[in-house]
Amino acid sequence: NEIMRRQSFLWTFLVLAIVLTIYGSYSLIYNHLHDKAFSILGLVFCIIGSVMLLTFLVLLFISLLQNKKKPATSDEPKVEEKEEKIEEEVEEEEEPIIEKEPSRVVNSSPKRDVAYTSSRSSSRYDIESIYIKKVGYGPVLRVEGNRILDMHSNTYYSIDGDYVKENGGGPVFEISGNRIRSAYGSYLYEIFGSNINKVFGGFYASISGNYIQTYDLEQKYEFSDRLSTKQLLVVAALLFGSY
Repeated sequence: NEIMRRQSFLWTFLVLAIVLTIYGSYSLIYNHLHDKAFSILGLVFCIIGSVMLLTFLVLLFISLLQNKKKPATSDEPKVEEKEEKIEEEVEEEEEPIIEKEPSRVVNSSPKRDVAYTSSRSSSRYDIESIYIKKVGYGPVLRVEGNRILDMHSNTYYSIDGDYVKENGGGPVFEISGNRIRSAYGSYLYEIFGSNINKVFGGFYASISGNYIQTYDLEQKYEFSDRLSTKQLLVVAALLFGSY
C-alpha cells in the first residue's frame, strides 16, 4: 500500500509539474507574440513547474542509485540463507543416525527385564501362600496351591483330583462338584453362591469378600487371597469338621 501511494504521488507530482510548466511557458510566449502585457502569473507557473520537474528528476536519480545498491546487498542474505538451509539438512540427516543406536539399547533391555520379571513372578506364584486367619486369633491354615497345612496339628493335606489325602496317609475327603464328604462316608458341606451349607442341615456360613463367617457369628475367618471352589470346600471341612 505504501509503495502504491508513493508511486501515485510521484505521478501526480510529475503531471502537475508538466502542466504548470507548459501553461506558464504558453502564457509567456502568447503574450509576447501578441504584444500584450507581461504575464506575471505565467512566469510564476513556469518557475514552479520547472522547480518541480528538477525535484522529480533528482528524486528519480536517487531512487535509481538505491535500486542499484539493493541487489548487491540482497544477494548476501540469500547466500547466508542457503548456507543455513544446507546446515539444517545436514543436521536432519545426522539426527536419525544418532537416535537409532540408543533406541536399540532401550528396546532390548525391557525385553530382558520382562522375561526376567515374568520368570520371577511365575516362581513366586508357585510358592505363594494364602493364609486363613481366625479373626482375633491368627492363622490356622496355610494354602499352597494343592497343598493345605493345618497349622495347629502341623498336618499337610493335598488335593489330588477329586480326593483330599493326608500327607503320608490315604484319602480323607472326596470332592464331588460343589460338595465335599468324608472319604467313603456321608456328605458334609456344599457351596451355593456365597453360602456354605451343611448338606444335611442347611445354611451354615457365608462368604463375603475375603471372609467366611458362621450363621451364629461365633466364628469368622479371613483369607489373604481368593480361593478356588475345591480349596474352599477343603478349608470348610477342616475348619468346621464333621457332624
